[in-house]
Amino acid sequence: MFSDDPREHQRQSYRILRNILDDADVLFWYHFTMFAIPQGKAPQAVVRWEGIEMSHHRKLLDGVYRIHGHNLSFPRDLASGRWTESALNPVTGERVSVPAMALTEDPGYVYTPAGVIPLDKPDADPRIRIEQFLLEDDLVKIEQVRLPPASWPVTFIETSSNWSSRALFEADEMPSLPAGTAGGYVFPWPEWMAMGDAPGHMFATWHGRKLGSTAELPEAFIARAQQKHEALLAVDMGVFDEPLPEVLASRIGQLAAS
Repeated sequence: MFSDDPREHQRQSYRILRNILDDADVLFWYHFTMFAIPQGKAPQAVVRWEGIEMSHHRKLLDGVYRIHGHNLSFPRDLASGRWTESALNPVTGERVSVPAMALTEDPGYVYTPAGVIPLDKPDADPRIRIEQFLLEDDLVKIEQVRLPPASWPVTFIETSSNWSSRALFEADEMPSLPAGTAGGYVFPWPEWMAMGDAPGHMFATWHGRKLGSTAELPEAFIARAQQKHEALLAVDMGVFDEPLPEVLASRIGQLAAS
């Protein structure tokens, strides 16, 4: 059912995680909770969020895709679940302002059969994505460890489990399968936590699903995004008009053949 061939593995995983069309938007909608992990002290929940991860991929050669995207998330109160702009830092006891998270600094990637190359380190060797398919009753799951851009903090790590209907997966007709997702990630203190030099880090856990388009998002989320971040309800397609770094463009053919 699952193939060891890198190209077939890519096709199978894209049906759950992305889309096998040559040019396609991919949208995930999620909720997540952030926890403070101060060194030597008990972890404590800080704030909930609702957000999206939106990206686009474009096929360059057989098995080679350029991917660019962003995240947009808005904070919600832990107790009530309502939109909020502040939260209690349980470590310091201070109330802190919590801004919307518009993560637009991801430089993008080139995916190849040999692995992934972040565009902020175009001369890097391809890195193999840690992905494992699993069968669980009527579900097909794919576990994944995300490879962050080279410029991101070294303390960042993310892992997820993503799933789709086994019947739809085996039918092998739909280019993009309905999919659920859940996972977690570790990252340094964000500025808004005002932790100074205090040792520790943050952890977040999320759950969500893939949507067909932004039209499927809740009206309340769309309205909030349109107030200040309307541009992030679409992928910046101008990025794909920019040439790849020469050091990477010159070896695309070699990477496609590997």
